Amino acid sequence: MKSSAVFPTLSATVFCLCASAQVSPHLQIVSFSVGPDQTLTYPNAPSGANMLGGLADEHTTIMPPATTGGPYLVFAAGVTSTTATGVWGAFALETTDLKTFTFASSLGYPAPSPLMSAGRTFSKCDTTGNTGFDENYAAPGSVLQDPTLPAGNLIMLYEAENHCPGGVFQQPFYATVGFMRSSDNGKTWPDVQPGPLGGSTRFPVVQSPDPQPTSAHGYLGNAIPSGFIDRTATGDYYLYVTYDYFSTSGQAIRVARAKLGTNPLTFQKWYNGSFSQPGIGGLDSDVFPAGACSGQQTSSEINYNDDVGLYILIFRCNSGPSDARVGGWYYSTATSLDQQNWTAPQLIANSVYPLTSPCPGSTTGNDFDGFYPSMMSPGAAAGHTKLTGTIFFTHVACDLNSRQFLSRTFTITALPVSPIPSGGIVNNASYTAGTTPLAPGSIAAIFGTSLTDGTSCLPPKCFPSFDGNGKLNTTMANSQVLINGVAAPLFYASPGQTGVQIPFETTGTSATVAVTIAGQATAPVTLPIGTVSPGIFTVTADGKGAGAITHADGSAVSAASPAKRGEVVIVYGTGLGAVSPAVATGALPAGVSTSTTSVTVTFGTITVTPDYAGLAGCCVGLNQINVKVPAGATVGNSIPLVLNTGGKTSNSVTIAVQ
Repeated sequence: MKSSAVFPTLSATVFCLCASAQVSPHLQIVSFSVGPDQTLTYPNAPSGANMLGGLADEHTTIMPPATTGGPYLVFAAGVTSTTATGVWGAFALETTDLKTFTFASSLGYPAPSPLMSAGRTFSKCDTTGNTGFDENYAAPGSVLQDPTLPAGNLIMLYEAENHCPGGVFQQPFYATVGFMRSSDNGKTWPDVQPGPLGGSTRFPVVQSPDPQPTSAHGYLGNAIPSGFIDRTATGDYYLYVTYDYFSTSGQAIRVARAKLGTNPLTFQKWYNGSFSQPGIGGLDSDVFPAGACSGQQTSSEINYNDDVGLYILIFRCNSGPSDARVGGWYYSTATSLDQQNWTAPQLIANSVYPLTSPCPGSTTGNDFDGFYPSMMSPGAAAGHTKLTGTIFFTHVACDLNSRQFLSRTFTITALPVSPIPSGGIVNNASYTAGTTPLAPGSIAAIFGTSLTDGTSCLPPKCFPSFDGNGKLNTTMANSQVLINGVAAPLFYASPGQTGVQIPFETTGTSATVAVTIAGQATAPVTLPIGTVSPGIFTVTADGKGAGAITHADGSAVSAASPAKRGEVVIVYGTGLGAVSPAVATGALPAGVSTSTTSVTVTFGTITVTPDYAGLAGCCVGLNQINVKVPAGATVGNSIPLVLNTGGKTSNSVTIAVQ
């Protein structure tokens, strides 16, 4: 049990001294915007050799020229008709200026027939194929070179839809992420292989835990996929697919992956912090922080930005009341696809447009200028982008004949994440120079110029917050502090100063410290570590002047209320090191927890042993020292006081003694 004699009631002033002293590698994105719509020229004649409708009904893949000055190779989803009842599939186009697109006949691709398709008219049901996972619709979301195989070995992740529950056509789909390969650079692909699981060369790889229904239903399944291939530090390649999860409760973005180099590929879905659920039928969960956007998330795509040094995920988010809905493009960044550490999504400027859903006079359909955004940058490798480039997309205006394939330029402005300056990490109580070792479990202050996303979390508006495990949160103002690679508990955060607890687990004589802002890390700096590093908090929160010292009732010792000789006062500090019993990093002590290194207190020239020296019950990392003012102490308003422990001496503060 906590004894009031050991843990007095703290005043708000002292609590704030504990919680809030006032105050590369990756770049920090400060703005992301797009320009106006740009009209494109492409094969969309109503009939004849250039008859191609619905471009582009999924994400578009644009591969860099194979030779200098050569054309880009484009894989896009479309239909061999100007009505939705045609045969949907994949088409190969080419362009040299990213504005005029033609069928890729000069590159040896057949035209205008699709390279692959569902094999059936969209609105028809076939009694021999009513359970086929791609019976009514098959069109590419991404076409990617398999880096574990020779050039020309391509992978297609495609949208596969069945619209015939029980043999009766309906508009809502049951969707699956389909998979197939081509060994001739995408000129030929496997034919339809009927059945719910396809065949050996064309089959589903990501499928909802909701089984394919046999009667009428709403939109269900795993849909609108796009892919990205990433290489790990160990040299392994992983194929990532980001997709929509449609269910009776709504629609959200999910991610799955499979390791390349083996067949068949085994996909795992991201679920509650790891890739741990099977691609077929497994559960999945959000990859964004809570409150990512206020509406429906859809049409996601991952790329790696070479200039910023981060993964970027863009998607569309719909929000607003039914009579005034809007849609906009959002982006999120991550430093690791293995950890899926995506930041809170931000709106891409100039991307918001009105959204009509359903279409007038119908129960389905949409009218929106911004479907399936697909990023690319000239000069970048496939799947990679730079600070500028183009986003290709589709304006769907309810009627297929009114659909337009368009583009917008994008511009990203980024700044270096400011490094932690030399000596920029100090004891948060004493403000001792940064070359002095800091103790495990202590409270430290980190100084810089851009240590958060530009916002602050400071008392009294923002107090330290605890997670569901009763420990201090490790994220504030979209920033984290990594100590030896582990996110440390935070007390406060602002662009110029952040308060952090040095984990009790920190061992050795040094540790690496880096700050991440929106997932973007500063260069690490080396922090000296010592067993103890005592510091006393002060009223002015700068390590100087009157100490943060209270009477036993929690009221502050001051010139107006001095300590009396023989009275027990409480001195507040940090850096006394290990305690017994041990307390978890970021957690409050469950009871009395005493310093394992002996402590003494010096009043002027008189040194005494305190009644108690250990952790305070109120705050993480805060030490309290209960000590009797010696009978022979000098009387005055500014009597020097220091702590001594493990051969180390704290900053000198003053105490008023009567």
